[in-house]
Amino acid sequence: MKNRTRHIGVRALVKRLVLGGVVISAALGGLTLYVESERIDDIFVELAQEEAAHFARSVPEISAPFEPGNGDAIERALADLVLRDVRMAPGDFILAELYDTEHHQLAQAAEPGIERIEREIDKTPHNFPQTGDTRYRKFLIEGTPYLQIITPLVDANGRAAGFLEGIFRIAPATIQSVQAATIRITVIVVLAVLAATLLLTPLILRLNRTILRHGGELLEANLGMLRVLGGAVAKRDSDTNHHNCRVTLLAIRLGEKVGLDGSTMRRLIKGAFLHDVGKIAIADHILLKPGRLTAEEFDVMKTHVTHGIDILAQTEWLEDAADVVAGHHEKFGGGGYPAGRTGTDIPLVARIFAIADVFDALTSVRPYKPALSLADTLDILEKGRGNHFDPELLDAFIASAGDLHAAYCGREEPTLAVELKRACEIYFPAEILA
Repeated sequence: MKNRTRHIGVRALVKRLVLGGVVISAALGGLTLYVESERIDDIFVELAQEEAAHFARSVPEISAPFEPGNGDAIERALADLVLRDVRMAPGDFILAELYDTEHHQLAQAAEPGIERIEREIDKTPHNFPQTGDTRYRKFLIEGTPYLQIITPLVDANGRAAGFLEGIFRIAPATIQSVQAATIRITVIVVLAVLAATLLLTPLILRLNRTILRHGGELLEANLGMLRVLGGAVAKRDSDTNHHNCRVTLLAIRLGEKVGLDGSTMRRLIKGAFLHDVGKIAIADHILLKPGRLTAEEFDVMKTHVTHGIDILAQTEWLEDAADVVAGHHEKFGGGGYPAGRTGTDIPLVARIFAIADVFDALTSVRPYKPALSLADTLDILEKGRGNHFDPELLDAFIASAGDLHAAYCGREEPTLAVELKRACEIYFPAEILA
């Protein structure tokens, strides 16, 4: 079981490493794509600014504001900007519009047949820059990327003369080049990350095996402490550890019957081992008294529950056993101690353990009584239905009580201890390897 769980843990670790490599590769690939896209955008914006500056220098008629009568020269300059051969560039302007400083359109030039593109872009309002910076937006129309660029113009004297808006079409060759470069860089990044993952995996697995080995040793030490402490308390109480082994096994089987998950089962097992740990603090003349306790003595005996809670609080690993220790003397219908809880206010693990505890006490030989038969024991349990015991849990227990009685009652401690150790190994390694 330990080896199987360890192999599952190693496979899970390898899967996580591979998944981590893939996720990191994808993230870096996406980041690369974003950076490359931004870099290309910067190139286009710089090109647009250069074209705008060239346009401003090539039209001496530009002044601030534009002088009347210069419209023809400006129209020719815009047409030259749009229609001149710039196919060797990463892209070209397919539309250019000139605006004055008040954002009034003065002139326009466009390639033939771009009306649909114009309509799509005109759906978005103009965003004239408030400073001297160029503003741009991306559009994807019928699979082709376009940039809407608005850049300020200045005249020969450096005064604001207006704005040039252009629709810049990115050349297919540029798109292919960007895609190829991005794929190339992404592949390199992915391969680098995966190579690093493959190189680091053996080292991480070695470290993981070391951690698992030490974790297993620590777990075994903790379980050993659990068995020793529980056994010491049981032997002080009755000179035997039979009860502790039996009641823990009975609680485990009932927990399995009602479908407890692994975490809850571990809480139940710890609590079952240590349910009476607080009896360490009870004086011998009360704990070992052969006869019936007086009311005052019983009040003292009941304090073993709070003593047990205090003991468990000293170590974090045992804190989750407190539900059983604190609740196994509570009664489903009320009247138990120390808190007088009722119904489902009593923790589930405590309600489970209460049935196992009473069943074992009734079917075992004690200094003050003989062992009861299975039939008499079940009759007493039935009388406690809804008062002492949770009815649904009691039904689940009674359904398998005969098999449990045959399996555990009357057995010696060594064989019980072996089976209990196996049962613990089923549940606790998952806690270490989770």
